[in-house]
Amino acid sequence: MIKTTFTGVIALFFLIACNQEKKVSQRISGAPIKGAIPAETIGKFSGKNALTHVEALTAFGPRPIGSEAYQLSLQYLETKLAELGWKTMRQNFTGITPIGPQKFTNLLARYSPESEPDWNSSTPFLLCSHLDTKLYAEFEFLGVNDSGSSTGVLVEMARVLSEQNEGAQNIELVFFDGEEAILKNINRKDGLYGSRYYASQLDKRSVKPQIGIVLDIVGDPKIPLLIGGDTHQKLKKHTQSAALKLSLQNWVKPHPMTIIDDHVPLMNRANLPILHLIGNFSEATYWHQKGDTLDKITFGALENTGKLTLQILHQLTK
Repeated sequence: MIKTTFTGVIALFFLIACNQEKKVSQRISGAPIKGAIPAETIGKFSGKNALTHVEALTAFGPRPIGSEAYQLSLQYLETKLAELGWKTMRQNFTGITPIGPQKFTNLLARYSPESEPDWNSSTPFLLCSHLDTKLYAEFEFLGVNDSGSSTGVLVEMARVLSEQNEGAQNIELVFFDGEEAILKNINRKDGLYGSRYYASQLDKRSVKPQIGIVLDIVGDPKIPLLIGGDTHQKLKKHTQSAALKLSLQNWVKPHPMTIIDDHVPLMNRANLPILHLIGNFSEATYWHQKGDTLDKITFGALENTGKLTLQILHQLTK
């Protein structure tokens, strides 16, 4: 993922974000959603469990589009989520890339141990991470922090949420393929393949999601966790309040700019209020380098991310 912030695109996103504020505030400030995430759930998140999932994904090797490691990663997620009572669905599609048409696969998951979910409807919350890693021919890019860390957090979130039946049923987990650009930079035609397709399909659902949360690069305690500049203002306030509650205010920092990531299609195409949490990759010398390895992340940072996300969900549903 190349996280660029170029002027023309940012200006467009700013205008859209302003319009979004007016249209979606009611979704966040309305009546509480049935099926609260209790406060006691927050402390159950295990960073060690999340790290175990990151280690398993890393063992498969790099996960660029179309790779065997990506398929093995999908199978791993399907197995682990099924053990926790989550049903999964592969969302297959073909995207046009700079190297021609390519096949992509997003993975969707809902907590529904007794029956098949209604995939034509939606849950109130989307909790998202990308699963793919950027393709490099010149070196092995394992992408432990980008995107193994956020994926591991989501799988551990699935375990914790599964202990809260109604609360878990408010969540759809989404693992995006093709977040990374084929060429150097993400632009309108290259990168965000999975989230662009997913957002386009939300129009077909009878009920739309209310809020989207996108996590990325969340495992390094040495770099700040940024609240993206186009995060909905009410969600930004919830995040800062949650960080203060958990004594994470020195790690979780607001960022003034839009950082291009999978939240953008959800915000622009699907008109969802979005919370974007991303590690400050500009301070990570290993970002998109062969040094993005297991020694760069800690279970403590994964645990802080998971607890922060659960605290935000608790505040939104209490």
